[in-house]
Amino acid sequence: MLALPVRAADGAITVKALEAQPKIPAEFARMTYPQRIEWLELQLASTTDPVRRYQLVSERAMQQYFQGNSAGTLADCRRVAPAAFDLRYRLACASTGDGDLKGQAHELLEIHADAIKAGDIDLATKALSSAAWAQSELGDIAGAFQSYEQALKLAGKALPETLIDVTLNTATLYVVHGDREYVNKGIALQEDAIARFRAMKKQYPGDADYFDSVITLTQFNAGVAHALHLQDYARALRWLGEMDPRQIEFRQGALVFSALSAAELGRTAQAREWLRQSRETPASAETDTAYLACYQQLVQLKLDGQAKLAPCRDLSPKTPLEVSLDLYKRLAILPHPDWRLVGLDGLHRLFVQTLEPQLKQSAMRGASRAELSRLQLESKLVGQLLEKEQALKRAEQDKLATQRLLAVAAVAILLLVLLVIVLRLRHNRKLARQFLSMSLEDGLTGLRNRRYFEHNVGREIGLVKRACHEGAAHSIVFCLFDIDHFKRINDQHGHEAGDRVLVEFARRIQGAIRDTDMLVRWGGEEFLLVARVAHAGEACRIGDRIRAAVSSAPFVLAGGASLDVTCTSGIVPYPRMESGEAADIPWQRLVQLADAAMYLGKRKGRDGWVCIDRLPDIGALDRILSQDLEVSLAEGLVELSDSRQALAGTGPT
Repeated sequence: MLALPVRAADGAITVKALEAQPKIPAEFARMTYPQRIEWLELQLASTTDPVRRYQLVSERAMQQYFQGNSAGTLADCRRVAPAAFDLRYRLACASTGDGDLKGQAHELLEIHADAIKAGDIDLATKALSSAAWAQSELGDIAGAFQSYEQALKLAGKALPETLIDVTLNTATLYVVHGDREYVNKGIALQEDAIARFRAMKKQYPGDADYFDSVITLTQFNAGVAHALHLQDYARALRWLGEMDPRQIEFRQGALVFSALSAAELGRTAQAREWLRQSRETPASAETDTAYLACYQQLVQLKLDGQAKLAPCRDLSPKTPLEVSLDLYKRLAILPHPDWRLVGLDGLHRLFVQTLEPQLKQSAMRGASRAELSRLQLESKLVGQLLEKEQALKRAEQDKLATQRLLAVAAVAILLLVLLVIVLRLRHNRKLARQFLSMSLEDGLTGLRNRRYFEHNVGREIGLVKRACHEGAAHSIVFCLFDIDHFKRINDQHGHEAGDRVLVEFARRIQGAIRDTDMLVRWGGEEFLLVARVAHAGEACRIGDRIRAAVSSAPFVLAGGASLDVTCTSGIVPYPRMESGEAADIPWQRLVQLADAAMYLGKRKGRDGWVCIDRLPDIGALDRILSQDLEVSLAEGLVELSDSRQALAGTGPT
């Protein structure tokens, strides 16, 4: 079982108790990571309430997890164990286990089952995908494939990025088996995932940095697959050449494998240049890539006939199995006796210490009959290699005998490859990014995002319907607004100035609304507000508050320059029927109405608001949305008011 606890010991930790605690303030979203940790620790120092401590420690653990601080996350998970209902916290804790992969896989499968019961398909899919990764680490390839197949079935109902993640993990297992057909299938899945990532980047421009990172990582994976598994060095160079050079985390690895591929193709000048650049590029800050030094020496040896053997002799224990196998195979076929002996010794250690135990473990986990037959054959090959090892050392000068034995070893090794550098490189970074993709927050302004709105708007509409049923006057208004001439701001002052305007714009709007109002960044320069109101007249006052908050003072840009900014709003109260009941209208249609009102405000001169006060015939909604709002006004299908009428003292149109 997993060493860290997975249930809260204090029975006071309940959903209701946590909801009663003070909320994390909105300013928290705009803090840097160190500021967030400092704020949480100050709050922890001032409370002894177990429920409040649970809230603060779990938040700190999640913040550390997003930043890749596994040690800090694990320490907090041990300090305050996750409650059974707290599925996201449980998933973070289980994903940063203390090395007990068997217990980790077991806990992740439990989280998957609990998430299914809770109806959280996306989190259930992520837990199952992580469990499959742990199973593959254990050598249970058959179990990993079964888990990924189940995850793929679920992923169709989860978020798009979850489907892509499961697809990429399945592609990784195809690659690590070493069969050429499966490697090509895995690369095809990676190509498909890149196309989907590019489409999602256009759909969610606010997450462009994240998509650029995973596209680059997937291109790197495909390049390594061609270089290590297919020995198709030309295609490896094509994939590595498509990587974004700004993604510094993968830059050194891409340069080293490019130098290796160029050297194998006889492109000496290119190989020398890439080798030089790789030595001047910082190593990865997130993953142990010390093995790249051995590849650098192999390239140097191929180019100049001499190099340093030490980096290849002293490979780190953390070196991925796939990389160790590839390096030792390359060393073992070199004409230099010292280098060849290091390769043979390395292959022997891998068989004895890693591959043979995993082979037995995989067989015991009940693979298919064909799989068991394959494993038995591999076991015989391992035995033959071990019996001949001493003879090989004595006859190391006999090149023909060495190559024959290495051919046998290569067959066994390719069939036994259970792990891959890509799986290790991607896992921690990828899962943290997945949690960020689950975030309900806009990265630039700190406001909630469209995903948050979609998850919570039903609650607001439900409040209106209950209020109508109880005879209360409570209602809500949808207010869609954007910054006037925002493209002109970007064109004249630059996108950095545009970002500053968006952040200040969001800050001013937050200061003009109530805590109970729901404000989200809808996309680009558009924002959406859902505000609770007691009567219809409040809708106009909301529009006035937003207009005043934005235009009250110039926006200050970098360097001290100032800029006058205005916005235009479209407002729609949630409609009530003549009976007093709330109309059963999907929220998407109300947002469309607000959008139509906003663009009518644009045509009227901007810097104001247009409110759809009443829909006399709700049954005509489709017709209203299919034509210009002024046409619907002329036909008597809507009643409007706007900021200019309000200033002039005239009534609704």
